[in-house]
Amino acid sequence: MTTIDFPALPDALPPGRLAQAPEALPNRPQKPLLWMSDEPVEGVAAEWTRLRAEHERTGLYPVLLEHDPDRGWDDSWYLADNTSDLDVDPESALRTLWDQLQEDREPEEDDEDEDEIPEEEWPTGPWPGLARAGDGDDSPEAMADEFAVYLQGSEDLHGRTRRWRLGLIPADDGADALTLAGWDGPCNHTNAIELISAVLRTWGERFGARVVGLGPDMLWLSVGRPPQDLDHARAVTLEHFAFCPDNLWQSDNNTVDKYASSLIGVNVWTFWWD
Repeated sequence: MTTIDFPALPDALPPGRLAQAPEALPNRPQKPLLWMSDEPVEGVAAEWTRLRAEHERTGLYPVLLEHDPDRGWDDSWYLADNTSDLDVDPESALRTLWDQLQEDREPEEDDEDEDEIPEEEWPTGPWPGLARAGDGDDSPEAMADEFAVYLQGSEDLHGRTRRWRLGLIPADDGADALTLAGWDGPCNHTNAIELISAVLRTWGERFGARVVGLGPDMLWLSVGRPPQDLDHARAVTLEHFAFCPDNLWQSDNNTVDKYASSLIGVNVWTFWWD
């Protein structure tokens, strides 16, 4: 079986190992997909910032990996390297996700929270097109560094301080990293991770969004240029709905206006696929 070498690792990493997909896919070379620390890293935000600053030299994009002792990361990566998967037009990706959602956008029949979702408020109709780009001159990289510090001390839904392992993925940016590593976090919404990467790519360009943290089914982005008014935020909300409908379906902000209001001037976007 053909193997592909992993890029040289930076100095002074904590103990870790290379991880690969549990099973090789037909006609794709087996290769390590990413490097992961063995354990949660103390002071992980400083390490993330250092490795982000070295990314251009190393070719390795850093990610924070939420640590759950009851749920490991070994089965979260499922694709070998295939750069052709990155050749997806971002607007086509959003339109595809939107159209699929319009075909079957209701929660499962046994969803105990179904009655709490105001169906008449769900976004519907033809794909509305991309929202305009955000305004501002904040550095997306500086915002990402600040967000890494925030995540380091953040609490999970149970009020526990999150612990983070460190990951390094050979990729030009965080958007491509998710496809190249084959992250399966959105699998309850789509298995086409290349569509997720394409959307993240356009969000990076239009809003200064940067991938900072991953959970088994969660994604944390810093946002350098978020919407600053309700009309703009409404347009962004429709993109979020196509990208991750659970953000509306399983949130207190479960209408377009409620959700849009939560985006105005906020430098953090979080997504959860149930």
